[in-house]
Amino acid sequence: MKKGLFFVIWMALLTAPLSAQTIEVSGEYQGNVLWDADTVKLVGDVVIEPDAEGTARLTVERGTWVIAEGYYRITVHNGSFYALGADKVPVTFTARNTTDFNNPSAESGWRGIHLISDQSNAQDSVMMEFCEVKYGKIITGAPEGERFGAGVEVRNKKYCYFAHCRFSQNRNDHNTSSPSGSGGGAMYVLNPGSVLIEHCVFHGNYAWWGASATLGGLRHFTVHDCEFYNNSGHYGTALDMHIGELSLSAPGPQVYNNYIHGNHGSTLYLGWEGVGRLHDNVIVNNDGYSPVLGTTAPNYSHYYNNTIANNQSEGHIHGYGSGIWTNGQQKIYNNIFWGNTGVCFERMDPTHSDPTVFNNCNGTITGSGDVFGDPHFVNPTAGLGPEYDYSTLAAHWALLETSPCLNVGATNMSQYYPETDFAGNPREINGRIDLGALEAPDWDVVEEQVANSSVYPNPGKDMLHILTEWENAFVVVYDLNGRKMYERQIQGNSTSIVTESWPSGMYFWKLSGPTARVKTGKWIKK
Repeated sequence: MKKGLFFVIWMALLTAPLSAQTIEVSGEYQGNVLWDADTVKLVGDVVIEPDAEGTARLTVERGTWVIAEGYYRITVHNGSFYALGADKVPVTFTARNTTDFNNPSAESGWRGIHLISDQSNAQDSVMMEFCEVKYGKIITGAPEGERFGAGVEVRNKKYCYFAHCRFSQNRNDHNTSSPSGSGGGAMYVLNPGSVLIEHCVFHGNYAWWGASATLGGLRHFTVHDCEFYNNSGHYGTALDMHIGELSLSAPGPQVYNNYIHGNHGSTLYLGWEGVGRLHDNVIVNNDGYSPVLGTTAPNYSHYYNNTIANNQSEGHIHGYGSGIWTNGQQKIYNNIFWGNTGVCFERMDPTHSDPTVFNNCNGTITGSGDVFGDPHFVNPTAGLGPEYDYSTLAAHWALLETSPCLNVGATNMSQYYPETDFAGNPREINGRIDLGALEAPDWDVVEEQVANSSVYPNPGKDMLHILTEWENAFVVVYDLNGRKMYERQIQGNSTSIVTESWPSGMYFWKLSGPTARVKTGKWIKK
């Protein structure tokens, strides 16, 4: 064999991909455990205990698939858990057998991840990033102590972080009317030092309490930029939160910039004491009970700049309506309540004082500074709960230029406002604030001077062409959430925009000339 040919073959062998690695795990382990195989098969229950030095930790590397071959569970006792995937190479936890999964007593799916510390304020941490957890299940009549968190259960950890994770098709079928008896379809977190949940998706989960997440005994937590849809249950299908008493000076919980739609049951159950903030959320197309229930002792929370629309209450919980129900003393302002059945908001306990309500959009007179009438959403969607087809409806909850909700928000609470709205656009513009979760685009339109323009092909795919009679016009393209996808001045009379990386759906364009502006037109990407 020639020397050069030998070198080529040797290099090819050296760079050839290795065969996928699969390991099987079950039983008890101690100390630091690392799973870095392509596939980890769970062939029995796994328990990780501290070693002689008191250390216990499970680390799962990016790209790993953890597949339960039977109705098994993972438990890390008095230790930490790290599952840090990456975009396009997540960590996945699932089950081999999903037959008859929706049967409450069938032992299909698997029994989830359980991260338990025996003492409060333990120094252990939980970090999950770019993970997928699905088909976790707790059956009807599960043993006591195994009735919480079908997907993930966390107790007494110092720090909990969940980012860019997807929790889907997890079920807690041990139903009870008491939140202390069971809870958490996708997630159950009790007594943490702090919790941060961001950029996560909760879809198709079920539990009587907290189909997506039950969070209890909390001191500091933030949930933002998450999506909750098609979850079902009775109380808190998106979030079921129970918080111990906080001083008024302590940093309270924050729930903001979440898209909560198509769920069945009371969507948010806020058992807050002290001061918390619920703001810039889009809460739409849910059915069952009131979308927001604030049901514990009086608190001083702020609920503002939420869009709560097209929700339906079946009146199962004392006839509560489809807006915000409170125990009083909250401040409720700059929200949009529209298209909901039942009243918008009211006290749950007549022994407590009324909330302070002002500058909302509502169908009835309730507070000072309120505005009335259709908010004129760009593309509101009908449909409720499980019957709401979230996959095909191109919802857009921003406001048209004809909306009565533009520039009428209360500005005297500016210390609470974030810099940006639900879509990432500036919240306060020239000292003015819109109602609802989304600030409207710049609707400075001079219709008498609208220029002729052509946007083609429509529908299109990988390229959007714009032709206008104006010289050097300015073009902006928004997606359905009001985010700017493209912004540039046209050189001459035409331009072409590469849209290959844009998701399929509806977009809105706007051309600005030297003395006029064209109203936003629609463009569809196939």
